[in-house]
Amino acid sequence: DQDAVRPVVVYCHGNSSCRLGALEAVPVLLPLGIALCTFDCSGSGKSDGEYVSLGWFERDDLATVVTTIRSANPGRAVGIWGRSMGAASCLMHAPRDSSIKAAVVDSPFGDLEELASELSSNSQYMPLALPTFVVSMALELVRGMVQQKAGFNISDVSPRQHVGSSEVPAMFLAARADDFVPSSHTLDLHAAYSGEKQILLFEGDHNSGRPKDVLYRVGQFFLQQFGVKAPPTRPGRRPGCFDIGLPAGHSAGFVPMSARNRGGTGGLYNLGDRVEYMSVTKGSWVTTVVVNILDDGRVELGVKRGVFFDLEEQQTRIRPVRVTVESVGEAWHLNDMVSYNSSTLKEWIEAKVVGINIHNEIELDVKRGCFLGADEQQKRVKLLERGAAEAVPLTKWTIGSEVEYHSKSFGCWTPAVVVAADTAGRVQLDVKFGVWMGAEDQDTKIRAVGSEVETTASQGSGEEASQ
Repeated sequence: DQDAVRPVVVYCHGNSSCRLGALEAVPVLLPLGIALCTFDCSGSGKSDGEYVSLGWFERDDLATVVTTIRSANPGRAVGIWGRSMGAASCLMHAPRDSSIKAAVVDSPFGDLEELASELSSNSQYMPLALPTFVVSMALELVRGMVQQKAGFNISDVSPRQHVGSSEVPAMFLAARADDFVPSSHTLDLHAAYSGEKQILLFEGDHNSGRPKDVLYRVGQFFLQQFGVKAPPTRPGRRPGCFDIGLPAGHSAGFVPMSARNRGGTGGLYNLGDRVEYMSVTKGSWVTTVVVNILDDGRVELGVKRGVFFDLEEQQTRIRPVRVTVESVGEAWHLNDMVSYNSSTLKEWIEAKVVGINIHNEIELDVKRGCFLGADEQQKRVKLLERGAAEAVPLTKWTIGSEVEYHSKSFGCWTPAVVVAADTAGRVQLDVKFGVWMGAEDQDTKIRAVGSEVETTASQGSGEEASQ
């Protein structure tokens, strides 16, 4: 049947948790047509076992579940998603199974002994900081006891030793205010990861609920790696709402933007999209939400109940919520030379700013694919020398430029803002966040607001992510 062949994500819970930790994944995956499998790791929940190994034996539990799924459906696409201990399990298992299509790892630690040492000096968890030699003696004692009773060496519980040999595409997640497993662990693992990778940093701590935009991008990541499209949304039903009792802090109302109604003429927006509506009464743009989509593509807004806007009206009276030009920062310039405090090397190293976004987050040549926010910059980045402006490739657009982007999905131009640029002359748009666009894409898919220049973007052969 259909359920037997659609892709599946296996969720690995964290320490002191159980399979119910996967509830956060339910409203993300199921509306996209992706099945979810979860289980209690050994020693957790209702599973047998006296000890939790913080990832060492849990990776074997994960392997057993994946094998069981494949034995029933050999060609079925499988992805994995882990949080904290579960993320460590995923990273230590991934190199052993390159047929896994995708991995999402939320707040993994790089090395168990290193994490234990850090926690011993954290006043929130240890009222009195312990001298280094005391911590070393304690770890040595614990190592022997764990080896004798649980049958594994805590020195081996080190995802860092495994990430350099993985080929599974991975998305790393980290909360900036995580003081239990600091985001530096995730940043270092991401930097050392050998497979296709991306990273998302967001506000929150180790146990906080993940932002909806982060969960949306997790869903899109799995869709992309599985090579499937989201099923159409039934009119009158909000995708992501299920008859389940979610505990407080879990969002059953998450609406994946990819669950687009493709019926009839097709609309420009999704159920749950935050948009701006041009109110004739107020004479200004009003922020609202798309609450319904009909088969012919017409949409209903929260501020205009009972009124449905056709495609022409959507193009003239509705627009995506905008990134404001006023949010552009000026503290950094491309090619700035800085000193960066590497937690991997345990020293300050020289680096260059190769990317900047509209939030003044920076990408360094030694941390490709990762934008450092204000907190990380304050702790780990020091300006050495301003970069030479003439060394930066010229582009048509600067950060904050209001432009129009030609969407292949919708076959029309849509308003956008340039939110990032790098030293290669590439840019990112708010409607294509995370996608770098080179000179050719800029020539064919981006134009000044109101320009009548023709485009060939709709005839291109490149794959385009949905907005």
